[in-house]
Amino acid sequence: MPKPLIKALSFCALTFLLLLSGTSAMAYPTFTCAYEKDHNPPLDAEADGWFQQARALEKVRGVKDWRTIVGLYEKAIAKNHWKAMHNLAGLYRTGWPGQPGVEQDTSKMLDLYERMVKLKVPLGYYNWAVVVENGQGVLKSDRMASSYMFQAAQLGSPLAQVKIGNYLSFALPRDKQDDQMAEAYFRCAGAQDSPDAIIETAAFYKIAKKNMPLALFYYQRAASLGSSSGLSSLSGAFSAQPEPIDNFGYQPDEQLHEFYSGLWKQLRADRNLRFPNLMKDHPLPAHPKQGFDAEHPDRRPEI
Repeated sequence: MPKPLIKALSFCALTFLLLLSGTSAMAYPTFTCAYEKDHNPPLDAEADGWFQQARALEKVRGVKDWRTIVGLYEKAIAKNHWKAMHNLAGLYRTGWPGQPGVEQDTSKMLDLYERMVKLKVPLGYYNWAVVVENGQGVLKSDRMASSYMFQAAQLGSPLAQVKIGNYLSFALPRDKQDDQMAEAYFRCAGAQDSPDAIIETAAFYKIAKKNMPLALFYYQRAASLGSSSGLSSLSGAFSAQPEPIDNFGYQPDEQLHEFYSGLWKQLRADRNLRFPNLMKDHPLPAHPKQGFDAEHPDRRPEI
């Protein structure tokens, strides 16, 4: 039997046990907010040093020394460094065409994702949900993918939390959408330090809740963590002629527009920039109609 198929069957068995214990794959029972950082296994200091070396080499411009990068990741993985597992699995997922040292290898990718799950890493459950949903090297199964996605969310994965939030708020037929349940997932994800998840949270508040000040609050939070999308939305929101996607209903403010445009340019020049004091030093003005929050106009959202 092919190895990927064996993996699929073994994980089907685990999913079946999860379903028997009451975790419905599609119903998504009551959600309790959890943070990823509280469930991630600790990282060995020496292994983390190797991981950081690999990351630095990956950021080098031009031709990269993939053999050395992979070797450093493998040394870190030998000490159960789950971040190295995730990064190396990502390399095996796509390969690096034309460059020796790392070739596309779905089986190795699955091995690493399986190790992450065995270590109970939230991101590992999320990765498995994605590969099963796409049928990448395993049997495609929406039911199994849903079960793993829920497990990831329960363990605090912000990416899984916004995935479920988007499903509840946008993917279901209109009469079955549940913005109230979705909001619990988005709020939990938006409180964590994942810029991608925070951007999704901002979009939820803009599109589903029509809460423009709270949406811009999350875009600013993402911007503080180095999100160019967050800075672009902030710059556009205060433009004299905002694009439709950036129209939050704020009064034009050339000073704020130029300020956020300047930060965007800085970030474009150096992707490692972060703005940790942005929200404290530059609190957003009240929205002309909705105040600081459409549901609580006089109360600023907590940073």
